[in-house]
Amino acid sequence: MSTLKLVTLPIGNLSDITPRALETLNSERLFLAEDTRNLRKIFDLLGVDGSHKDVDSFHDHSKDKIDYYVSKLKSGNNYVLVSDAGSPVISDPAFPLVKACIDAGITIESCPGVSAVIAALELSGLPPQPFTFYGFTPREDSKKKETFKNLLQYSGTFIYFESPHRLTKTLKVLADVLPESNIAVARELTKKFETVYRFKAKDWESVEIKSVGEIVLLINHQSSEKSVEGKKLESLALEYLENKQSKKNLAKILAEILDENPKVIYQQLNQE
Repeated sequence: MSTLKLVTLPIGNLSDITPRALETLNSERLFLAEDTRNLRKIFDLLGVDGSHKDVDSFHDHSKDKIDYYVSKLKSGNNYVLVSDAGSPVISDPAFPLVKACIDAGITIESCPGVSAVIAALELSGLPPQPFTFYGFTPREDSKKKETFKNLLQYSGTFIYFESPHRLTKTLKVLADVLPESNIAVARELTKKFETVYRFKAKDWESVEIKSVGEIVLLINHQSSEKSVEGKKLESLALEYLENKQSKKNLAKILAEILDENPKVIYQQLNQE
């Protein structure tokens, strides 16, 4: 059985290519690329001889090609899958093919490298744990607002990719929905003009942000709201106290905490 190799390319600085990734680019012949012309340019910049390499396109609109490449892989052909920059899986088109290959019993190999998400988190100065990555923000303002309102009940650092053309609108929505949240905008990561802006959401207009190039948006929000689970536990605890500490109510509380069947816990309490 052959292998689908996922190769992470540099997100800006070509020096970030790993020796293992470079060896794979040099040794393999069959490639799937988000943009075939871009991969050819990268071959040239990295000194990889691409004259005998077969490069086919695979992008967001290539779902009809999945079965074909799965059959090629099953017949014994190794393929290397790359995106224009970074990991081919993170906010790029690889996942459907990877899932189909796994379902077909094809070996998946990762040649990891630099990640815009992790680089931005390192530079942001925001708490790194917990963090959640969501991909690109919604295009429409109404959906942006809904997305950010959903963060109100959570605490952590939330990471998005953003288009430079939509950054201003996004920051306006953030100032309205999460004014006290700490924000970091990282642009052109690993490149010559790498810049990180750090500010409160409500203060975004006082920051001169050059919104060009690739942008990673980070939001740190500390929720003052109780989670749904916390509210449920509080309600159960009050019910428990109001009912003079019955074993039935105690079983309900313990079941909620332990994620177990309350009847089983009630039976255990009655055996004591």
